[in-house]
Amino acid sequence: MKTYFYRCFSLLSLLVLLLPFGSCSSSDKQNIERLNDISYSFHYRNIDSTEYYARQAIALATTTGSIFNRYNDEIAEAYNNLAFASIMRMNYDLASQQLDSTLALTDNQLEILVANVQNMRLCQRRSRNKEFYDYREHAMKAIQRINEERASLDNRQMERFYYAESEMAI
Repeated sequence: MKTYFYRCFSLLSLLVLLLPFGSCSSSDKQNIERLNDISYSFHYRNIDSTEYYARQAIALATTTGSIFNRYNDEIAEAYNNLAFASIMRMNYDLASQQLDSTLALTDNQLEILVANVQNMRLCQRRSRNKEFYDYREHAMKAIQRINEERASLDNRQMERFYYAESEMAI
């Protein structure tokens, strides 16, 4: 009986300890998304601001996220914004690392698409033709998956999709 009590008590104690880490509000997610939106809005206009707001999004996501980090998609988006800034600054090694981080963090097809399109841009600038077509193939598969569920995308996701498609067309 004591063993059962101690097991239950231990499990309950563990749950109580993890509860603060697992509680994330929707306002946290909205704030992170807002920072990513601001970061994106500075693309082609102010690279410093793009980078600043992307770093703010990552910082907020990692401090408010749980130990199971529910904000991996938002962090991946911020890494995509950082990679854009790195590409514009011609820091291709850093951009490649940031895009690898995006691909490792998420299974969100929109962010995977954006990362693959930016990897295509990197390959063009580095004259890596075979890799370009590999990333293009990955991007086409992501577009196909997104199109299968296109009706379920919200406005923000559709804007993100249009961005990726237009960048790919360039």
